[in-house]
Amino acid sequence: MPSPSSSSSPHRKLLHSLICWAVQRCRMSESPCRLAVSLKGPSDPAASSALRVSVSDTGVGSKLEEFLELDALARETPLEKWDGTLLITTTGINDKAIYHYRFNLHENASSSTRCSKMSTTYKNNAKFSGTEVCLCVSNGADIDDFVLWLVGFARKIHVLRAANLAIELAIEQTISAGSRNVCLPNESDDTHLSIATSSIERLVSGLEDYALSHGNTCDKCDACCMNRDRLKVGTGSAKNSDRRRDKGLLVEIAIMVAHTASDLSCWMVNCSSSQVLHFQDFVPCPISQSSFNVLMSMDWQSFGFKLKGGFMDDEGNAVLEWDNLTFARVDIAIHTYHGIYPAPVLCILSFSIGRLGVDVQHGFSPIVFI
Repeated sequence: MPSPSSSSSPHRKLLHSLICWAVQRCRMSESPCRLAVSLKGPSDPAASSALRVSVSDTGVGSKLEEFLELDALARETPLEKWDGTLLITTTGINDKAIYHYRFNLHENASSSTRCSKMSTTYKNNAKFSGTEVCLCVSNGADIDDFVLWLVGFARKIHVLRAANLAIELAIEQTISAGSRNVCLPNESDDTHLSIATSSIERLVSGLEDYALSHGNTCDKCDACCMNRDRLKVGTGSAKNSDRRRDKGLLVEIAIMVAHTASDLSCWMVNCSSSQVLHFQDFVPCPISQSSFNVLMSMDWQSFGFKLKGGFMDDEGNAVLEWDNLTFARVDIAIHTYHGIYPAPVLCILSFSIGRLGVDVQHGFSPIVFI
């Protein structure tokens, strides 16, 4: 499982892991799935400092063993940040009941109170599957940064346009002062993606929308007035041919170049750096050193780029710096995944925000711009 950078906050690490597992459960399902992430704080800021977090999915159902991977995180997280308790509700498609558990990762492994089975709800012959994980974390001074990270994280997942996966994010009633509304349109201005659309075509579609919005806003940039006809797209792919290691590992890369006039007022015009979007198994994650090395060793000049340098920031993101950039923006996305799951409908991402108070071993096949 991909893991966030060691410099990430405990809140980010928790959500990264829980969302990652939910995505994988959805990928293993042969039916369309829904993934929902909800953050809800107290309506009265003076009432409580707890932020309730819920991650739910309609995938194949979970096993308690997977949550043991959070043991180390629980140990390094101060009690005032998270008490180590998970409330887990899960059922498989063939189960006759919905099972409820209380899991306390701060308890010793041998403790009888570490995992408690709670009441069972019977399904009365209904056929469905899914999991919900709930926890409470501190609603501290850094919660605004956490919310911004989560919104950006969800938007990056949207770039992949994963098939058979709808994603919903709801954030409400946090103690931050003021209010904001953030939304993403459910429909892209790209042509509709069918179930047969390949993963790299989906990545291109998502990266085009990401480029048109400069990656951080719902609206297209009025200064640039860019559209898909102005974008140049390059794609490449690689497959691990070594059956002894990482069998079925696929790597796909998409590069988006947006040409604009140099006298526009947009701050992104002739931007001298690009942050690389890196995904592993359909979830954003820090880039591996070997993937970063491949990026740095590519013959960018043959594509009209002059690479000045690059670095990996504290969050594990790769940043490439360009020299004499003559176009507005370069966006790069790399996706490393195992093609062993059933093919995971257009990824729908909607926000309801209320009161806010890889290891690439063999290089890429030739990248051709179209």
